[in-house]
Amino acid sequence: MVTATRTREPYAVSITNGRHQLLADTRKAGRGGDAGMRPHELLESALAACLCISIEMAAERHGIALPGHTVEVAVERLDRQTAFHVAIRFEAPLSPEHQDLVRQAAQNSPVAQTLSKPVRINMPTITMTPT
Repeated sequence: MVTATRTREPYAVSITNGRHQLLADTRKAGRGGDAGMRPHELLESALAACLCISIEMAAERHGIALPGHTVEVAVERLDRQTAFHVAIRFEAPLSPEHQDLVRQAAQNSPVAQTLSKPVRINMPTITMTPT
């Protein structure tokens, strides 16, 4: 679970999981700033990070050393669906077998699996904290 708390700056938010902290921000109509990633960039980063980790874990399970890699993710917000475009770049060519391993690891990564399913957002419960 993560918790987001509004900061004093317009549209800036501090996010924590209790151990680590990051900032998110956005700019709309001349308000806000650039204190952190925009919320949609956080979605992209969650998928990119999980893909990188999943590829590394799959390579370790198979006892192979893959060259360094970078994962790029861009979200496309359409009227009826959301698309995540993924590019995985390696520092050296991969054999066809290793390419298959990477594709399989990417498809089976936990965040990719989560985002591939229909999503339901349970509307928030609003509580007031006494002052």
